[in-house]
This record gives sequence, structure tokens and C-alpha cells, in this order.
Amino acid sequence: MMKLIYHSFTQALAIASISAASAGTIDKVRFGVEADVPPFESRDSDGDLVGLNIEIGNAICSVMEISCVWIDQPYATNIDALKNGKFDVIMPMTPTERRREQIDFTDAMYALSSRLVAPKGVVLEPTANALAGKRIGVLNGTSRENFARDRWGSAGVEIIGFGLNSELIQALRGGEIDATLQDTVEIAEALLNKPEGAAYAFTGEVVSDPALGSGIAMGIRQNEDQLKDILNEGLARLSANGQLETILAQYLPDQQQAMSSGTRPQLEYISGESALPFSEAVRAGNMLYLSGVLGDDENGIFPETTAEQTANILDTYRTVLEANGSSLDQVVRCTVILANLDDFAEMNRVYAGYFPERRRPARTTFEASKLIANGKIEIDCMAYAE
Repeated sequence: MMKLIYHSFTQALAIASISAASAGTIDKVRFGVEADVPPFESRDSDGDLVGLNIEIGNAICSVMEISCVWIDQPYATNIDALKNGKFDVIMPMTPTERRREQIDFTDAMYALSSRLVAPKGVVLEPTANALAGKRIGVLNGTSRENFARDRWGSAGVEIIGFGLNSELIQALRGGEIDATLQDTVEIAEALLNKPEGAAYAFTGEVVSDPALGSGIAMGIRQNEDQLKDILNEGLARLSANGQLETILAQYLPDQQQAMSSGTRPQLEYISGESALPFSEAVRAGNMLYLSGVLGDDENGIFPETTAEQTANILDTYRTVLEANGSSLDQVVRCTVILANLDDFAEMNRVYAGYFPERRRPARTTFEASKLIANGKIEIDCMAYAE
């Protein structure tokens, strides 16, 4: 029998709570949005705002009993506009380390993926070598622009920025660029699902990189903890009552599955020194899935304390990750299994010291009645790997 104390991302959100008094001090939130990116945010024939992010924002305001104000804002300049007080929230924005130096972010609302789009029959892989000499279009101010300029621009790839998606698509159709790096759902809606998009298609694998972020969130000014708590609480309530899932199902699942599936990633099974019937790790594309590790030392001896066993496990993971093109700061998720929940605080003190404060992975922790060899703790993780 296992006793769950931390849950997956959306469940963990639902556990969080802020007081009504705290929420009551903010009665209006101003969202900055560029209404030119269907199905995420755009205006209908009557001029009304519609789309996935509009519905999520309005739903948060509804469950938190505050009012939403929507302000049209060019995406490429929205960080400066946010910092200067033109509005309170950038809706939406992908968190990246570079952006976190300037602003803060809420919890992620959902995940998306990015791929290259080119004329049908053109095969391009998203690497600097494959794209050398090519002209790649990106939207100004996006994480994809930063990624492309950093990873590809210095290697002979010409990166061309555009202010509007419509301008980028026009350049692609006019032959001014060879391909565009796009969010898969966004470009499907804007081009590929339309008659004029019949001559274009995704090419190459899904692009995975920490510079692209790991999900779509809302950007806020730094040190605005009360606003951040309110927005995160709103997301938690939408998750708990099923409303967030309903909104996402309306806009993303079928399209995203089709658009982001791409080529099945190659699998690499990485064996350790053990003769046990499982791999030390499995690489799938740019993700590394690590088997669970117990807290014994190199001689197979278990230290007496949970703290020592936790350190042994994470030291082992550091070695395995670095040997496979990754590191502890690229870990995206871990599961911690304790033989006794009374050891939770002891484990947590050691665990926290192994991960950078702003790059701590998502985590699940639970108690099991007994671990192998009477160990006190077992951890398994997954990480991004070059």
C-alpha cells in the first residue's frame, strides 16, 4: 500500500491554496495579448477576443472572482511593456532562463512543440549543419527566435525575424525564406490546414532544447508574489474542476497529436555494469529516462541515514547524466520513494542542495511499505540530454 503525499504537476497545483483575504486585495488583472495567433488568441468577425489563452484567462478571472482586462500588445515588445506597467500579465509566454532574468512566470498551462515547416519534398533536419546556408524565418521576440539565433545563427544559418505571423507566412510562400521554425499548432492553424498550405509540410524532428522552454505559462513582473499566487491558484482550481482539461480538449489534442508526432525517436538502451534485467537508462530522442537508484555505496553497503542514501543516489545520477550528455540541471522530473515518510524532511534537505533553485524538476514523493535490500529511499528521474 502506497501513501501519496505529492502528486503530478496538475494535481500538485490543486493542493495549493491562498486565502480569500489575499485574493481580495487584487480585483482586476490586465492581460497583454497579441490577438493575431489563432487558435491561441485572435479576434472574430465581430472583433471579440477568442482562442485558447483567452478562455483560460477569463476562466481564471471567473474562478478567482476578479475582472479581466485585455490589452492589445505586440509580442516582440511585451517584456518591456510589462516592466513599464502597461499591463500586469503577458498572455502567453514560454519560460526560459534568459527571460527569467527579467521577469517571473506562473506555473505552466500546457505544453507545445516546435518544428520546421518548408515546401513539401524539402527535407531539413533542425541542426546547424543541416541548415547551413539556409534562410530560416522566426517570429520576433519568441523563444524560437532566441533559440535559432543562438544555436544556428552563429553557424552560417541566416535567421530572419518577422513581426507578424502573416508576414512570415507571406515570406515563406514567396520564397524569401527556405523554412520557418514554428509552434506546431499555431502554424497548422495559420497555414497548413488552409488550401494555400497544401504545398507545405513539417520537416525534420520536433525541436527539443531548454532554450525553447518546457511549457506555456503567463509572464509577470518579478517579486509580484501575490499576483503569481492568484494566477496559480486559478489554474489549480481549473485543473481540479476539469475546466482546464475541457478548454484544452477543445483546441489542442487532435491537432497537436497529428502535428507534433513526427518521426518516432530513435531508442538507445544504455546498460550499466549490473547484470539485472533492465537498462541503466533509455534515450528517446533528446530525453533520457533513468532507472530507479537505491542509496547504497560503491561497495553495495547502505549508510544508516536517509540523508546519506539520498546523497549517494544523486551522486550516482550526476555521474550517469554527465556520461550521457546531460546534467542535474537538465532533469525535468523525479519520483522519490521513501520507506518511511518520517524521513521526508531529512531527504528534502539533501535533495534541494543538488538542484539549482530556479531549475528544480517536477517531483512525486510517496511511501512504500518496503524497498529492495531494506533501503530507506529510491529515486528515479528523467532528463533532457543533448
